[in-house]
Amino acid sequence: MLNIGLNKVYKPAKRSKARYRIIFGGSGSGKSHYIAQEIILNMLDNGEYKYLGVRKTGRSIKYTMYDLLVKLVNEYGLSTYFITNKTDLSLTCKNGAKFISSGLDDTEKLKSIVGVNRIWVEEANEISEQDFEQLDLRIRGKNNLGYQITMSFNPISELHWLKKMFFDVGMEDSYVLKTTYKDNAYIDDAYIRKLEGLIDRDYQYYRIYAMGEWGSLGNLVFTNWVKEEFDSTTFDNYYNGVDFGFSQDPFAFIRVHVDVMRKTIYITEELYQTELHNDEASEILKQSIGREIVMCDSAEPKSIADLKRHDVNAKGAKKGKDSVSHGIKFIQGYKVIIHPSCVNAIKEFSTYKWREDKDGNILPKPVDMNNHLLDALRYALEPLSNERGDWGWK
Repeated sequence: MLNIGLNKVYKPAKRSKARYRIIFGGSGSGKSHYIAQEIILNMLDNGEYKYLGVRKTGRSIKYTMYDLLVKLVNEYGLSTYFITNKTDLSLTCKNGAKFISSGLDDTEKLKSIVGVNRIWVEEANEISEQDFEQLDLRIRGKNNLGYQITMSFNPISELHWLKKMFFDVGMEDSYVLKTTYKDNAYIDDAYIRKLEGLIDRDYQYYRIYAMGEWGSLGNLVFTNWVKEEFDSTTFDNYYNGVDFGFSQDPFAFIRVHVDVMRKTIYITEELYQTELHNDEASEILKQSIGREIVMCDSAEPKSIADLKRHDVNAKGAKKGKDSVSHGIKFIQGYKVIIHPSCVNAIKEFSTYKWREDKDGNILPKPVDMNNHLLDALRYALEPLSNERGDWGWK
């Protein structure tokens, strides 16, 4: 028998036969981990399971859903039962059960997908109501297992269509489960302290990310940005930045083109992945930037040395006194255009806010959470800002 640590709170979700399963709540609740465990167990149990894993962009699937599934297969000693395909990000059980994946940015691939009876939408708050309706049309007809769409997410905005559809109005044939870090028997103590510490740093963040409640994020740091398609083939003035992370925090890389004359920053590329080793990150970076300079968090000299050892032209950011506030002011002086494929950058710009106390009073510091790509952006732009004398040191 498999020795798999399943959080008991998710047992009702596993029993649910509803067409729509909404599994939402706070950070660290083990939502994604449980769904991945359930997929593996179901595939082992019945060869008729055909899963489709979906995120807003296809490129983000590898570093989240797919890598998690493969990790669990190896962790549970099941590699002899599954065939993995890193090219198309699929997982096939030898009894015929299958997990395939697609980003909603690849509409042609999505149109060609038939025969699935289970869909998992990770980070469902990234997708639009129209995206959801298209997915809903993918699963129809007769099937021995029935059909089910599972959507997992943090309830960031009370204005989101998900709240209106599944909470305010209520969708027929739906099941809703809310969980928090308190329901996760396997969470580490350091992350618990981080979440519980939010109550003193910012009450809105505490409500959303610790308690899993619907929130309304006002007092945003950046309002000077838009999500917009653009052609980057003529860009040549690139700046690159890295904020290191591994377990709970991701390795975050950002690549931007800066049009100094028009005071515009174009965010063209991102990498946002947990449990990414520096040697693996190096290979990805070299494919993207070659020998261009990448500015990194100087608090991790060993990680910078690792990148250099793998032939990445990595340098430590100087930071300096009040570098965060100086960096914010510098970015606020530009228009920022984010390519739609950079979903994590969009999320950070959408949620980066000034601290508030319990009474709603605004404090003059940003909340130090969900800002990994924003930190990488500050590092990336440090040489440009220093050259212009904006950060007060040379």
